[in-house]
Amino acid sequence: MRCPVITLSRLVLALGLCHSVGAQAPQLAPGDRIRLTAPTVSAVPVVGIVGSMGPDTILVRTGADVGLAFPLDKITRLEVSRGVRLPTWSKTAPLWMALAGAAIGGIGGAAKPASRTSPRESGEFIALVGGSIGFLGGTVTMFAVGAREKWATVPRGRSASRTTRPPSPYIAPAPRGLTVGLRAAF
Repeated sequence: MRCPVITLSRLVLALGLCHSVGAQAPQLAPGDRIRLTAPTVSAVPVVGIVGSMGPDTILVRTGADVGLAFPLDKITRLEVSRGVRLPTWSKTAPLWMALAGAAIGGIGGAAKPASRTSPRESGEFIALVGGSIGFLGGTVTMFAVGAREKWATVPRGRSASRTTRPPSPYIAPAPRGLTVGLRAAF
């Protein structure tokens, strides 16, 4: 009975103390697309590609032959691109607009049928027409909405390609018992 309890406690400790890779701050590397705000240098945010990074400056390529050097202490906001994506609501627009059109058409057809001899069939027909119009409208909406670039803010002091975290304790399962240690980067 003692062995399953120890194994379960090891598993809980190991899973509870893991660091999530997705939650780490974004890093910068040469070739990344960035947007930076430096009010003393430029009135508008500058979008470009990281050319190189020094200890106190960052070289940004904004064109084929145009490279601008920005002092890191003048930068108020630095963001890295996470890619171009369509908004979720526009990806699903044909589905939800078709359902909305069918529901509205069905309610309208049931409330005031177009035919007195077969009111149920006329309500279904109006719901079908409403769903078709909703699907077409959703498809047009999906293609009309432009893709947007997603930006992630790089925290101050983490703009270099390598970050160092403060030392932190860890507990991990070992072949016999638990291992307790101190994690540090040099």
